[in-house]
Amino acid sequence: PAGHTPCTVTAVIVTCNRLAMLKTVLDHTLAQKFSAVVVVNNASQDGTQDWLETQTDPRLHCLHETVNSGGAGGFARGMEYAAHHTDCEWMVCFDDDAWPQPDALSVFQSLPLPPAVGGVAAAVYFPGGAVCDMNRPGLNPFTSGRGLLRLLKSRKPTFAIDPSSYRQSKPLPVDYASFVGFFVRSDLVRGPLGLPQTDLFIYADDTLYAWKLRCLGRKILFVPAVRFNHDCKTTVSFARNRWKIYYIVRNRILFYKKIAGSLFLPFAPLLLLSILKLYWKNRTVPHIRALMLAGLRDGFRNDTSRKHPSIVTLAGES
Repeated sequence: PAGHTPCTVTAVIVTCNRLAMLKTVLDHTLAQKFSAVVVVNNASQDGTQDWLETQTDPRLHCLHETVNSGGAGGFARGMEYAAHHTDCEWMVCFDDDAWPQPDALSVFQSLPLPPAVGGVAAAVYFPGGAVCDMNRPGLNPFTSGRGLLRLLKSRKPTFAIDPSSYRQSKPLPVDYASFVGFFVRSDLVRGPLGLPQTDLFIYADDTLYAWKLRCLGRKILFVPAVRFNHDCKTTVSFARNRWKIYYIVRNRILFYKKIAGSLFLPFAPLLLLSILKLYWKNRTVPHIRALMLAGLRDGFRNDTSRKHPSIVTLAGES
């Protein structure tokens, strides 16, 4: 619009041992007019720090961590830095295998976003053009009887929006989103929203953070015209990093408990069924039973005190 001043946006990227991919991501990111780009290097051992220290773009801020704090800890670190050390009205989060399409930032900056909108979720695609399912935003069905009934009939413990929503031009209100292409107002990060929950380590830190934003009474809009690429696989492999199973189970329970509230118990059998399916699909993975039982126990107890090294030991990978 005429006279519209583009808002300032800082990109926050978390990386760990994926230097080749990070180079691609930074090429795409620095080609756009972000006011700053914060890279949190989560204790990489592949030369990431040495390479980042050779980069000369003045917008680049590199935070080299000595301990890998997972995606949750990495984004919390980067967002705190962005909120207090870069001049930005908004920040946008994404992984080291994801990047904004060429017009993503300019389209975002052209949006008329009233103060009631605290977050914006991008449309995330695989590089080949298909919708990236793992990054589909969602609606909370527990806010209405009709939504819950529809969920029970479908027997699917997922609340993601339909892929057909990606073809519309109008923004769609949603209740949660992933950290790939998630924009949030910096004043909320500095104020009532705060930072992601670091003890989640990985999985559901983004969806719980977005739901917290909704609980503050702010809107989140899914904007199909703001597009990101995510060069990842649809399914999580446990051939390496078996410890991820623990976090998937525990944090899935924590997420559903939070958004379902008093309706969690009626929904719990569906959730347990989805966890049983996960077990059956991966039943040959060593230590899976111990990892899942620990995740179930800690999830239902709201216990996030178990430290990452002990989970790696439980997976037989220490």
